[in-house]
Parts: sequence; structure tokens; C-alpha cells
Amino acid sequence: MTAPSSQSPASRSCGGAGAYVVDFEALFRHSPNPYMVVDRDLRYLAVNQAYASIVGATTDALVGRRVFDAFPGDTDTDGHSESDAVRRSMLRVFQTGRPDMLALVPYTIERESPEGRLVEERYWSATHTPIFDASGQVYAVLQHTTDVTDVQRTRAELEAARQAQGATPEQLWQGVVSRARAVQDANSALEAQRSHLMSLFAQAPGFMAVISGPDYVFEIANPAYEELVGRRDLIGRKLAEALPEIMEQNYLQLLDQVRETKRRFVGRGMEVKLASSGGELHPRFVDFVFQPIVGDDGQAAAIFVQGHDVTDREAALDALRESEQRFRTIAEMIPQMVWSTLPDGYHDYYNRQWYAYTGVPEGSTDGEGWNGMFHPEDQPRAWERWRHSLLTGEPYEIEYRLRHRSGEYRWTLGRALPIRDATGTIVRWMGTCTEIHEQKLVQEALERSEYSLRDADQRKDRFLATLAHELRNPLAPISTAASLLRLSPDDPVRVRAASEIIERQVQHMTHLVNDLLDVSRVTQGQAVLDVREMDLAQAVREALEQVAPMIERKRHQVRVSLPEGPVRVLGDAARMRQVFANLLVNAAKYTPEGGHIDVRFHVENHLACIEVEDDGVGMDAALIPRVFNLFVQAESTPDRNEGGLGIGLSLVRSLVHLHGGTIKATSPGLGQGSRFRVCLPVDLPVAPRLAAV
Repeated sequence: MTAPSSQSPASRSCGGAGAYVVDFEALFRHSPNPYMVVDRDLRYLAVNQAYASIVGATTDALVGRRVFDAFPGDTDTDGHSESDAVRRSMLRVFQTGRPDMLALVPYTIERESPEGRLVEERYWSATHTPIFDASGQVYAVLQHTTDVTDVQRTRAELEAARQAQGATPEQLWQGVVSRARAVQDANSALEAQRSHLMSLFAQAPGFMAVISGPDYVFEIANPAYEELVGRRDLIGRKLAEALPEIMEQNYLQLLDQVRETKRRFVGRGMEVKLASSGGELHPRFVDFVFQPIVGDDGQAAAIFVQGHDVTDREAALDALRESEQRFRTIAEMIPQMVWSTLPDGYHDYYNRQWYAYTGVPEGSTDGEGWNGMFHPEDQPRAWERWRHSLLTGEPYEIEYRLRHRSGEYRWTLGRALPIRDATGTIVRWMGTCTEIHEQKLVQEALERSEYSLRDADQRKDRFLATLAHELRNPLAPISTAASLLRLSPDDPVRVRAASEIIERQVQHMTHLVNDLLDVSRVTQGQAVLDVREMDLAQAVREALEQVAPMIERKRHQVRVSLPEGPVRVLGDAARMRQVFANLLVNAAKYTPEGGHIDVRFHVENHLACIEVEDDGVGMDAALIPRVFNLFVQAESTPDRNEGGLGIGLSLVRSLVHLHGGTIKATSPGLGQGSRFRVCLPVDLPVAPRLAAV
């Protein structure tokens, strides 16, 4: 027999989808007779409500616990546990595979009552029946328990009365009558249960029958079975007499196998040819189970037959297989990658193009293996989109990077549509994969180009606005100075002051124009360097002198570490001085008053490297890659009002590159300062000792 649990075959039909289910689990739960099932560890696997009631517990409180932990029992006068007899009986069933009965067992239990927790000795009668798995091994024991405490007490009372000679015959007879009434009530309950089971058996739409003995005599058959075979005179007849047409169809051998091995046989979609009233054979397809019914002697006394007529399903499957074959033929012919899934999204088909493109073994991407073919960064997004489509039935469309057989990830367009039946239910998903790698690269290049053009246009606008501002600023002082000259042409002091104003502003404008011309010449490759042996350290010192007024005005603390002697390199001394002056001016602009600027020098791998570091406003990660671009400037701050056109660092990078060197900008982040590092090739000796200035 089979365990009555929600996972047990006894609680579900063995037929196809949509078949009627005979709910033996419900019968187990609602039976008025106490039942429970234990495993080899003597743990409760299942408990019905009747059992829970007589032991004063709930089903949830019992399932999963060891029987003798829940009910350890008492110890008799000889020191033996009441549980020993029950345990031995259960173990005998596991060992022998045969039912075992305990006619009378005293067993003390504790249970809750309205008056509190009670401990009472009860008397029980128990039958232990083996439950076999598919291999014929006993994996559980079913216990049918009857509480016979009242009967035992009545018997004891009668015996005491008889011995004491204090009971009248009428009293003794009354006890017998009460016991008989109790037995009658129990039999009535059993008959009601049997009638209920027979009613369910008769009304079940799945076919059922019980055949016994080596000749397989029909003991019972429900109307569904009679309708399937087209006969109603089955009961009491041998299988060979009632259905002679199946004797040559291998079913007799299957029955013999089940009877001899005591192992069930489950058939799915098997063909059986049954004779009509005219004697013609008609094929039917059935899902069924042959379940052995094992008697007390351990032999299969009968076989329970249960199943469903699935002829219509098999015909539909044949049509589906034919349609699928046509689909696969078409799918293999087209150059695109094609795939298909079950309604739940399980991938069960890919065409040859998929395997040719990915280079993976056939079947390796079935189920959920497909997601591993995507770039790791695209996998979560692909999963999310696919689950959304499965949940809503919406078309699936996504771009992701698919691993090519070369190991390269290539951009691919994935699409899928649901296939629905006449009721609108999704029966399958059909999908394709189309490589769009080249188109994607072109699209990304266009987007980058568009962004660059937009950024350049914005920088140009900012540059023009800044240039207009920088050129306009000197005009006001020049205009004022001109007015002074006009009003006081004969006043030497005013004439001199006005001339100095005009001279300073003209110099400022000349500097701006020269910077613009420098940038133009360098970016167009028209700059000419006066390359000769020069002292790199001297160029740094001259640059420091050039920007000293600005540094002093903002009270910056400058720390300089340079070699005592000259650092000989080949280069344009004026241009290198311009490089370091620009870096120092940039540091001064973006460092608040009282800040620090460090200038450091060192040699490594035949490179002379100069670092200019400040503790000013710093740069965010987005600005660093663009800081050397033309017209790029950091955001203005209240501490920085010196202006500028955003061309200084661009000019610095170009000049350093013309000297065969490198320049790099770094910053820990906003408010944490910046560092610019210039490295130039040097093959001449460098003085080793450094001096702090």
C-alpha cells in the first residue's frame, strides 16, 4: 500500500493533465478510525484527525516527532516500558514486510483536558501494515489504532463482579449488552466508511478495477472501467474470459510481473486494442497503474488497476509532434538563431545556427543554461525582462551581449512571442537571436561623436563668453585712463598714472592673444621648438618667480624640492618655463588663500618627473579625463576670480608631448586638492642631492 501524504502516489491520479483525482489523502484525514504513518526512524509522517483526537494532540504537533518521544509510555511493575511491545511490532513489520497485530496493549498517555493535563492508562488494539516503495522495500508503516479501554475496563469489572459474587446476572448481562452495542456501533461506522469509499469508487471518472488470484478474476470494476472496455458482465470472470483480446498485448506479462515482484507498474500513453460489440479491435491510449495488494502472507493477493483514457490527448500530441517537426524543418533552414521554450520558460529547443554561433555542446543551454551565455553585466537585466514576459505574456525584446564561439561577447537582439491556444492560454514561446554587433558599435560611435560635438559646442560657448569677458575687462580701465589724459593733459602725474594703466591692460590683452595664438599654432602642428640642452630645474625656478606675485597675494605656502645642481635635458627652455608657469598659475587659482602648493622633483627610469600638488578645490572623477581638453575649466568658486580661457592645461599637454614627455592629472576628489605630474626623458647626469626652497 501507499503512504497517505500529499506527496504520495496514493493521493493523486496517475493519469494525464486534467484527469480526475481520487483524493485518498482526504479519506485518510477524515476517516473516523484512527490512523497514523511512521518512517524507519519511527517518526510521524502522517496523522489523521481521529488519531490526534484520541491521543489529545494536534496533527501539526505530532508530524515530524518520534512516536516514543511524544508518547514515551509508563513502566510496568517488572520495570519494562509500555512502549516496548509497540516498538517491536513496528520493527517486525519493517523487517518482515508483513502486517503485525497487537490485540491488547496497555499504554499511558498524557493529554490536555478542561480540568488540565491528565495522565491516564489506556488500552489499545493496534494493527501495523507495511507500505512499500517503488522498489518493493518497506519504507513506512501504517498503524490502525482502536481505543479498547472501555471494553477492557468492562471486562475487568465483570471479572471482579464474578469473583466477588456480588453482581447479579442482570448486571453481568447488561455489561455484555453494552459491549455488544459498542461493537455494533463500530461496525456501523466501518460500514458507513466502506459505503463512502464504494461511492467514490463508482463515481470516479478514472477507470478502476480490482483483479485477484493468478487468473486475475474481476472482484470489482467501476462504471468508467466498464465503459472503457465496452462490457458490463465483468465481476467474477477471469481476465482471459472477459477481455480475451488483450491477452496477446503484453498486459498479462505486466500483471504477472507486478504479482511476482509486488512492485507497481505505471504506464503512460500506452496503446491497448479493445474489441467492440462487433468484434472489431479499436486502439485506445491509457495512463494507468497496476498496484499490488499484499496480503497477510506477504504475497500479492490482488492487483488494483487505476487509470485514465488519454486517447484524445495522444491524438493531440501526435498532431503537435507533426506540427513541431514541420517547425523544426523550417527553423533549421533559416540563417537566424531560433529557440523555443515551454510555457514556464524552460528552454527545450535551439536550432543548428545557435550551436554553430555559440560553439557550445548541444543541450548544454537547455533549461536555464542560456543565461550563462550572456555577458555577466547583462544577465540580471535579461533575467528580469524574461521573467516579466513570462508573468505578463508580453513580447520579449532585449539587447544583450552574447558569447560567440571565439570567446568574444557580441551585441545581439533577442526577441520572443507567446504561442497561444484557442482559449488564449500560452502553450509555447518562440524566440530568435539576431547579431547586431556592428550596428551597435556604429550606434555607440555616433552617440559618442554626438556627445563630443555637444560638449565641444558647449565648451566653445563658454570660451567665447569667457573671452568676451576677459577682453572687455581691460576696456574700462583704458577708457578711464583716456578720460584722465583728456581732462589733464598737462598734469605729468596723471599722465604717467594713466599711461601705466593703459600699458598694464594692453599687456594683459597681449598675453591673452598670445595664448590663443600659441594654442592655435600647437594644435595645428605649426609650433617650432628651439631645442637645445637646458636646465630643467632652472625652468621651474623661473616659473616660480613669474607667478610669485600671484602666490604672495593669496598668501600660499610653497614648498619646493629641487636638485642643487642643474638637471640637463634637451628642450625649449622658454616653452618649458611656460609649462611650469601654467601649472603653478592653475594651482594658485584653485587653492584658497593660505593654502599649500608643493613642487617636487625626482628621477625614475631615465625620466625627470616634476609634480605640482595643491590642497585646493580638487576635481571630481568626471572632470579628470577632460581636464586637458580645450576650453575646459572647473566650476567657478568665490575663492577663484582670476578668470582664464580654459586653454592653459591644453597648451601644457601639447607642449609636453612635443618634448616627448607625459603629463597626468589626479585628485582624491572635490575639496581634496589636485596633482599634476610631468615626466620628460633625460639621458644626462642629474645632481642627486635635493634642496628645499
